Amino acid sequence: MERPRGQTARAAGSGSMLEIPQNKRSTRIFLVIALSMLSCLFLVLVRYGLTGRFSQGYLLWNLLLAAVPLVVAGYGARFASGTSRKQRSRAVGLAVFTVWLVFYPNAPYLFTDFIHVVRRSGLGAVALPWLSQADLQWYDIVMNAAFAFVGHYIGLVSMYLMHGTMKLLFGRVAGWAFLAPAILLSGFGIHIGRFSRFDSWDLVLHPVETLRVIAQSLTDPAAVLFSLAFAFFIALTYIIFYIVKRDPLGYLDA
Repeated sequence: MERPRGQTARAAGSGSMLEIPQNKRSTRIFLVIALSMLSCLFLVLVRYGLTGRFSQGYLLWNLLLAAVPLVVAGYGARFASGTSRKQRSRAVGLAVFTVWLVFYPNAPYLFTDFIHVVRRSGLGAVALPWLSQADLQWYDIVMNAAFAFVGHYIGLVSMYLMHGTMKLLFGRVAGWAFLAPAILLSGFGIHIGRFSRFDSWDLVLHPVETLRVIAQSLTDPAAVLFSLAFAFFIALTYIIFYIVKRDPLGYLDA
């Protein structure tokens, strides 16, 4: 029987709703995300107009990378919810989850770009008489915050979809069991991305070297602190996102 338009998939073997958005609802979500990314581009273009220098291209690239796990998770959600229970392949689900995990750290990684604001790097000369260096730094704070917020939100949506996919394929408890180590590993992924300058593609192209760096970071107390702090932040914000998204009291039904 065909599922009604706009309805969400239900978890197998449970009476609760599995929050994988369908049809018009998913289109709205992806449209909002696309508009948010374009708004971030607008902020960069305004800054270019103020200074005549295009020095924040890395923000656009990092935001684009943050969208990759959403695409992967969207495919996983469509695969898991669009097939019958007999047709669902756990092997395919694990493969999608692995690819998602490789790229997910790119989303919260955008918070580390605040280091450029702290160091005042890339400020450049101010061509307008009414705009000071301090004013430009405040603008950079807002611009970086927008990129970080949008990137992290994209990551949370992708995590929500991936969580739902794993619940459909493996069950409710297993869904959380997959998520917990993924969040922890993401903290280390952000660390090696910022300090070792590896990215997600290095894990594919140079897996041995990348894993060696990860192993070394496990023995560095500062690296462990950094990684655990980010893992805690990701876990905290995802739990808030998860609870608000479910809205058990029904306040947001309208």
